[in-house]
Order: sequence, then structure tokens, then C-alpha cells
Amino acid sequence: MGPVHPHLVPGTSGPARRGARAFQGPVPLVPGGCVTGGRLAVALVEDLPAPHRQVLAEALPDAEIGDGRSDADLLGRAGWIVARDGVVDRAILEGARSLRGVVRFEFGEGTVDEAACAEQGVTVHAISSPALATVAEHAVMVILMLFKRYQEASSRLRAGVVVDGLEPQVTTQESYAYNWVGLERFEGLRGQTVGLVGLGAIGTETARLLRCFGADIVYSKRNRLTAAEEDAAGVRFASFDDLLRQSHCVSLHNRFVPETERMMSRREFALMRPGSFFVNTARGRLVDEEALVDALEREHLAGAALDVFWYEPLQPDSPLLSAPNLILTPHTGGIPLAEAQTIELRQAARLISEGDG
Repeated sequence: MGPVHPHLVPGTSGPARRGARAFQGPVPLVPGGCVTGGRLAVALVEDLPAPHRQVLAEALPDAEIGDGRSDADLLGRAGWIVARDGVVDRAILEGARSLRGVVRFEFGEGTVDEAACAEQGVTVHAISSPALATVAEHAVMVILMLFKRYQEASSRLRAGVVVDGLEPQVTTQESYAYNWVGLERFEGLRGQTVGLVGLGAIGTETARLLRCFGADIVYSKRNRLTAAEEDAAGVRFASFDDLLRQSHCVSLHNRFVPETERMMSRREFALMRPGSFFVNTARGRLVDEEALVDALEREHLAGAALDVFWYEPLQPDSPLLSAPNLILTPHTGGIPLAEAQTIELRQAARLISEGDG
């Protein structure tokens, strides 16, 4: 493997944390502050970089924002604590006499003693990372492109393919040239079985999005969910091999560790349904790329999509570049880390504003 590039965003596919209220979705800047009986105090428990502190200050212009570790007075007046990489333990909570809520970040390194918060009547709110959500969006995007045969349709159209000698005519509501390039097969997601290998934060969000399209979702992971969790997520469990056999599309969402290297190789691709699809937005070394190219060239797989690779950037002589029916994107599933952090802080400000409004 080549060197790790500083602009590549580290990802995660571990299980989502439980026991905290999730606050999801990008939100705009809060136009005003949130004051209840005086100026709102917001305590930080870490050395938040100046640009990030500025985002909070702009989003909460009427709030007093400071370091609760060094300013005992501010901590005592703080209605909220914001913790991305800091620690909220019993010592902090004992000094936070006016505290109503703690905002933590699922993508951060911080820890929050949720049991101690519950004892004190403090609500813990979890900010889901938009970087993780956009990887799920990317996975669903390419799954749709595969089922709709986007690449083949676009290639035929640009090549000027027209079947049955059709001539261009002005279209109306009733008159148009349906599928004039003559695609033999293209489908929607409703009723299709999509197999998710790994069901952490990204896999869970992918499942949620796929349910909107009416897909049947089967998953495989080391530690199976409880029946109640499966029902809530709208998924059903299968062993890895059974998932490969029954899925119309297989999408990887698990972590790369030595044990998972080349977990998708010739044996696994051979187990997949003839004419099915394969997607990897997790890590490149989960896949034997030569085996994938072979499965595509033999038309055992109808198509595949990769956002991650063994070597990044992709080597100029990679056989992936000439493989048929293969969608390639340059590790752009997740948004840049700096943008994700800004969105997270704006979400935190919005949550605080709503909690005090």
C-alpha cells in the first residue's frame, strides 16, 4: 500500500452507539441566540480549534462560550456542554449545577458518562456525522445506477444508438421514444434483495435509505442484532454465504482488518447470483480486485461499483479501468472532514437553540 494521504477522511463502520437521542441531518446556521432568563452559557471540555469555536460563536451569537475545565464559574452557569473529543465525567457534572443537556459527536473521540448524566437529569444528545450519512447516500446512489443500467444507457446514448430506425420528433405528453437505445434490462429497487455486509452506522443508514425504495434488506455481521433491533431496522439476518446466494446486490459496509482482507474473492463472487451486482464503499482491501474483474468479464456479475481501492490513487495500469459495467469513483463517498465538522457544530448549535428557545 502507498502512503496515507492527509486529505483522505478516516471512516468507521462500527456499531452505532446506543442510549442517546440522535439528532440527524444537516441544518442551516442558527440566525439568533437562545436566552432564557439571561445570557446562555455553553461550556466546552476540550481545546476546540479556533475555526470550530468561530462556527459555534456565529451560530450562537448571544451565547457565552468558554472552557468549562478552566472556568468554574462558566461551568456552573452552563446550560449545555459541547463535547466532541473531550470528556464529560462525574467531576465535570458535579461542577455543572445548571446543566440541562450534553451534546456529543458520534464521530468524535470524546466520552460521556451517560449514567451519571441520567442520575443528574441531564439529557445526552448524539450528533450523527454527516460524513457517515453521505457514504450511505453514495452507496444507494450507485446501487440505483446499477439497477437502472446507467453506464450502459449513457454510453449507448452518447454513441448515437437508435433502435427500430426511429427518427427524432418533438415529444408531447403522449408521444415520446421510450428506451430508444434498446436496453435489454433495467429495473427499480422495489422488491429487490439487497445484502449488506456489516451493519454499523453506515450500514444502518444505508438500510434506512433502501427501505424508502421498497427493497428487501438482508444483513450479515459478526454479532447478530436482537429480534427487536432487526424489526426496528427493517432487516433480516443471514449468514455471509447465504447473503451472497440470495442477494440481487451485495454492498460492503464492514471494517478492514487482517481477517477481512480479500473477504470477497473468487469463491465469494462465484456464490453470488448470476446477473447480480456488487458495491464497495468500505475499504479497498476487502476485495480481490482481479477476481472482481474476472466475474465482470465472464458476465457472472451484471455490474459493480467501487469507491475504494487497494491502491489510492488508482494505478494507471489497473485492470479495473477497462473492466466492463464497472462504476468507479475516487473515494468521494464521504464529504471532506472539515466540512463534516462544520455541519456537526451547526447541528449542535441548532439543537441547543431549540432546547433553549
